[in-house]
Formats: sequence, structure tokens, C-alpha cells
Amino acid sequence: MNLLKYSTDFQSLVHSVEENSDPEYPMYSSFLSRLKTYDSRSPQSYQDKYSLAQCGFTYTGTDDLVQCYYCGLLLGKWEKNDEPWSRNALHNPKCIFILLYKGVQFIENVKNEYIDNNRVSSCKSESYDTID
Repeated sequence: MNLLKYSTDFQSLVHSVEENSDPEYPMYSSFLSRLKTYDSRSPQSYQDKYSLAQCGFTYTGTDDLVQCYYCGLLLGKWEKNDEPWSRNALHNPKCIFILLYKGVQFIENVKNEYIDNNRVSSCKSESYDTID
């Protein structure tokens, strides 16, 4: 274990929390308050309301658009395999809610996975017939 890296990550986390200690929408700080926002949502959404509420999201009332109660990030156009924690971490890696619940290493892993997946999908392989 690299204690210097751990110490730096911890100091960075503490500094981020101190700077952004107040959520954008404090009325949704509890899981139940966030869950209640999904009462009017269509049941045909890809993501279940419990997972979204657990990850800090409230339902905006429009399509599948949700908002992080802590950082205010708006996310929509959910696909079947989207994972709410990862999407929030990818689109706002400085969200204190994600930092506190999942940690810096989780966010780094999400970013690295995204980079690796895009690197693979952007590589094109072509074959050429050569005549000697």
C-alpha cells in the first residue's frame, strides 16, 4: 500500500468536502425523499427507482431525466446496462456524494474503464490482401 498516495487522496477528499459541503437540493438528502419523486415516473424505464434514489438521484418529471440532489447533475437517455453510480462518477467526478459513498478509487476506476472502452471501440482493424 502506498501511504503517500493514500494520504494525498484523503487530503484531496477532505478539501473537496470542505469546499462543497452543502448539497444543491438539501430537501432530498434522505433516500425516502428522493424515492418519492419517482411516484409519477413511467414504470417502463430501464433503471429502477430504488437504485436511482440510492445513488442520489431525484426524478425531474420529464422522460427519464434524473438529477443528483448533491451536485445538481442532470442525466437522461438511460440505457439498459447503465449503472447509476458509474454514470454519475463519469459525468461529475467531483460530486461529493459519489466521493463519500464510493471513494476516489471507484471514480478513478470508472474513468479508466471508460477510457479503455473508448480506446477499444475507436480502433478499427482492416485486413489487406497482399500479392507478392
